[in-house]
Amino acid sequence: MKYTKLSYTLIIAVLLVAFISINLAAARYHYRFDLTKARRFTLSEKTKEVIGQLEETIKITAFIAEGSSTGSEIKNLLKEYGFASSKIIVSFSDPQKDPALANKYNVKEYNTIIVEDSKHSRTISQYNLYSPGANQYSMNFNGEQAVTGAILNLGEQTQAMIYFLAGHGEASLMSDLDRFNLFLMGEGYTTGQLDLPVEGKIPEDARLIVAVGPQRDLITKERDMLENFIKSGGKMFLLFGPTDPKISLDGWKGLLAAMGLKMHDDIVTDSERSFYSDPLTPVPMVEKHHVTDILLEKKLSVILPYTRSLEALKQIPEGLQVSSLLVTSPKAFGETNLEESEVSLDENDIPGPLHLAYAISKATEEAEETPLTPNTITAPDLEIGEPIAVVVGNMAFLGGQSIGLAGNLDFAANSISWLLQTSNLLNIPAKTQEPPFVNLTGNMANNIFYATVVILPLAVIIVGFALWWRRRNL
Repeated sequence: MKYTKLSYTLIIAVLLVAFISINLAAARYHYRFDLTKARRFTLSEKTKEVIGQLEETIKITAFIAEGSSTGSEIKNLLKEYGFASSKIIVSFSDPQKDPALANKYNVKEYNTIIVEDSKHSRTISQYNLYSPGANQYSMNFNGEQAVTGAILNLGEQTQAMIYFLAGHGEASLMSDLDRFNLFLMGEGYTTGQLDLPVEGKIPEDARLIVAVGPQRDLITKERDMLENFIKSGGKMFLLFGPTDPKISLDGWKGLLAAMGLKMHDDIVTDSERSFYSDPLTPVPMVEKHHVTDILLEKKLSVILPYTRSLEALKQIPEGLQVSSLLVTSPKAFGETNLEESEVSLDENDIPGPLHLAYAISKATEEAEETPLTPNTITAPDLEIGEPIAVVVGNMAFLGGQSIGLAGNLDFAANSISWLLQTSNLLNIPAKTQEPPFVNLTGNMANNIFYATVVILPLAVIIVGFALWWRRRNL
């Protein structure tokens, strides 16, 4: 009996020691097995290399909603960073439960990540984390690329200084364009506003100047500064929209003419290619260009609510190349009477197809020998020279209600990448999420219907009736 009790005591002691040892080892060493198809919970070798060279502690704070699927995915990713390096401290917060911390970092949306060291910080928005996949069923998760890029770029202005023009009724960087601004900062850009009459000059660190929806005209001195900026190698991203027909925009039109473009005073109507049958929200066809490669690759459209049309000049200024990016259907037209409440085609309107966006670059020798024909549906496949500007006849697609639609953000982001000639040097592939689905033939669907709706319930009824009948006759 004593021997048996001693054996039980020894076995229990051994099990307790083993249990404690296993838990201590699990707490210290994180051996994990990723069995997902896309390796969603495995950090790339590039990320391991970056965090393996950290000399200073990095703090990562994620503001996510508890219980959300996207929040869980972000949490799982960031935990891997914490497991991979003792120099990375990861924490999670719900902005609604801890508003003081959210206000400290100026966080206004869920799925925002703050990466910081002792002196610098980077903000990653949800638009940096997710992008449309190659088909309508898939979504790309770019979380690792965004977080590793933020860690690598802490304290460095790795790409460019982007200035948004102010003072002409343009959209506000802090309110109207806050989501786009967060995206740009998450990509490593530095942004700021520029009021030319106040500053009196264009800052020397300006690489790109963006004008979103100006409602007032440029004065001569401002136009001269912008033209000189372009001549000295600066880039411009110009987005217009329908304006009050009583207000002249001759200064802006002169700036565009110097780049080979004409801007019409109209509002585009397209009944054939429109968003949810709203003819004032055209969904233009995408032309082949470096700016639109990502749209063509992912089969994405651009949705442009309330837009005006553009046109390439018949005589392009020497040394320039003008390429169409977005074009409407032939049934579209530009309504020129903006004071009428109803839109209808008449002899004063501009017939389609209409061009809604252009890319301007320096002409190559090939382009000079074979000039582009203005207003063609499919642009010739010519070599593109050094970028100068991207001009869009729409500003609303970057607003809070439209930026997340279809390929709107991709179009804007790729326009800036092309202008500044930046690319993803990390080369960390996105983790694609695609729900499993099965293509059923008509016969297969019928078989499933009869099996689940007819045969299975009938079998249950028959078995029940048989049991009842047997018990009744006992």
